[in-house]
Amino acid sequence: MKGRMGLNTRDLAYFHDLVELKNYTEVANKFSVSQPTITVAIKRLENEFGAQLIKRDYIHNRLVVTRAGVLLFQRAQQILQSLDLAYSEVQNADSSMIRFGLPPIIGTMWFPLIAQELLNKGLLSHIQSIEAGSDQLLEKLKQGKIDVALLGSIRPLQEKKLDTFLLAVHPFRVVVSRKHSLVSKKHISFAELKGERFVTFTNNFVHPQALASYSKYAGFRPQIAFSTPTLSLIKELVNADLGISLLVDDAVKPQDHLCCLELDDPLPERFNMSLVVRKNFLPNKIQKEFISILFELKGLIETKDC
Repeated sequence: MKGRMGLNTRDLAYFHDLVELKNYTEVANKFSVSQPTITVAIKRLENEFGAQLIKRDYIHNRLVVTRAGVLLFQRAQQILQSLDLAYSEVQNADSSMIRFGLPPIIGTMWFPLIAQELLNKGLLSHIQSIEAGSDQLLEKLKQGKIDVALLGSIRPLQEKKLDTFLLAVHPFRVVVSRKHSLVSKKHISFAELKGERFVTFTNNFVHPQALASYSKYAGFRPQIAFSTPTLSLIKELVNADLGISLLVDDAVKPQDHLCCLELDDPLPERFNMSLVVRKNFLPNKIQKEFISILFELKGLIETKDC
């Protein structure tokens, strides 16, 4: 593939990985080509830009990236990421499937509110659901590996490459078992939880970020008893009085037999749920209809909370 100056994007990919790996043999093995192929590619780029990009430090037996090389590496990252995104979007342009990012906690709490309508309109069978933490799904969305996502964040999302639409804002609560000594309290400051064991989500979810913020404000490091990506397991462990948790309020249902305590700390952290798509994303007919139904969640959640 040639650019306006005769630039070969494969050469850029070789150069990008050579800067990262600092080893010609490793790069050649990664791309299943010969080492001279990598050497020739780097020379082509140096001739194209009229600057030395890679130098060999014979004293320390290592490769050194020049200032020109660093500048090209930064641009190469952007070019290769954009190219990967273009391939992904073009290949899925006429797909009837909707690649949908859905964190498990949002899937449990709010997605069921629109599931029946999606089923009635024949869209439910078109959804390819990718479940992971919001941080992971955010990266997949940027890379074009998913089309649309419902994401959680402790502050409203602001991303240059994404369009975000805030659908719901919910507070965090301290969740304890009915056997816990704190069960008689309805309000609590986070400082009172020093010494408690916490059961929480793994780090690619929103809740550990909120836990870190509240703990920092209270002036202590939380003792993590167990981390898991599974909401039901967190609630089971708390119910067994093996620890307490910090969860968004809607996560706990009456049938869970758990107690939720309101936090008095004046922190701005909330569970913000947003509908997120890439800027300039061109949805097909099926995707447009799906996204329009996702927008209905805002009104449905507000009605449910009243």
